[in-house]
Amino acid sequence: MVAVLTTLDGSLTLQSDLYGETYRSRRGALTEARHVFLKASGVEALLGERGRAAVLEVGFGTGLNFLVTASAALEAGADLDYVGVERDPLPADSLSELRYDELLAPSTLPAELRGWLAGLGDRPAPGTHLFEAGGARLRLVVGEAREAVPTLPRDAFDAVYLDPFSPRANPDAWDGELLAACLDALRPGGRLVSYSVSGDVRRRLAAAGALVSKAPGPPGGKRESLVAERP
Repeated sequence: MVAVLTTLDGSLTLQSDLYGETYRSRRGALTEARHVFLKASGVEALLGERGRAAVLEVGFGTGLNFLVTASAALEAGADLDYVGVERDPLPADSLSELRYDELLAPSTLPAELRGWLAGLGDRPAPGTHLFEAGGARLRLVVGEAREAVPTLPRDAFDAVYLDPFSPRANPDAWDGELLAACLDALRPGGRLVSYSVSGDVRRRLAAAGALVSKAPGPPGGKRESLVAERP
């Protein structure tokens, strides 16, 4: 079960009864998506300067990170290849309550994505499902991240958005083997970014060879966010 909550920047998010946490920050869902993921990862700059980017997201959730990134790609006239891994995709009816059409207007991406997800049904089959809109291509991988991420190509992504529920609530999504697989999927110089600055997570990333640092958190939100670069 999920409940709709208004965050401090006026955008909406969902509360998961199963995990006891919100899908996006209560201090600003849209602000977090743009600051922690799109900007700190370097993806926004790549879309503008190079005209293309490839992103892997662990914890697709409500799809807001994808929508924000795809909207930036379309605005820049750039190409985006996006892989989102999600164990339990939300039904399209739940996403309609978040009013992303209004939030990201005049973009038609939220409505297109919601319609596509509705076509997958409330329980999409395990495996990979393809969505395309303009120059943005999404491969939604339904399944366990620990199984899916190691099968992805090495050196293929400019950024990893690590955005599952917290290490306390969902420890399997933050274990050392999965984090190492995420780093292997990055191109040299690529960045893994996350809202969590947990000491255990930072140590696991460092042990896997990442250059780990803390970046300023989003305006009005958490003080710090995580950046881990593959040398």
